[in-house]
Amino acid sequence: MSAGEDRARAEIARYCRLLWDRRLVTGSSGNVSVRLDDGDLLVTPSGLSLRDLPEEAIVRVDPGGAPRASEQRPTSELPLHLAAYGARPGARCIVHTHPTFCVVWSKVGSIFPRDTVGARETLGPVAWTAFRQPGTRDLADLCAAEFARGFDTVVMERHGVSVVADTLERAFVLTDLAEEAARIAYYSRLAGLAEL
Repeated sequence: MSAGEDRARAEIARYCRLLWDRRLVTGSSGNVSVRLDDGDLLVTPSGLSLRDLPEEAIVRVDPGGAPRASEQRPTSELPLHLAAYGARPGARCIVHTHPTFCVVWSKVGSIFPRDTVGARETLGPVAWTAFRQPGTRDLADLCAAEFARGFDTVVMERHGVSVVADTLERAFVLTDLAEEAARIAYYSRLAGLAEL
């Protein structure tokens, strides 16, 4: 392994723990990838919790998605990652999570209000996509179309959130801000402070 790959694996494991600690993922949900300089991807594996992911469990795949080590199984959402990188050639990483309030709000059929300072100044525009089966090319294509339009954050109906970014720090921050904006919108609605 190169020093660059070692660093990327360590960074993925660190951000997976942060996603878990912020409850942006639960169980074995969620997945993360980083694109290496040679075009290969490092992606989280299928079926393992992000809570305490061993660096050696992270799967290296070629640009077409084939694992470099045939015994490893990448995330079932690999088609989404591949399509997103295709739509955004400059992206270096993707974070896909199932944060509670974003998922709850996704069932409304529109994006939660982004009227707080954090949502307006840092989160920015967010896309919403209709439900498609997880792990499918349909879902991947739908999200990739929104990434191609310039959205960095996509909320998927009854599913979760996907974010493309230059760094895992940026992807984490956008994911965290989206969940906080959705939480504020939810409680504002309960308090009678916001209309649908």
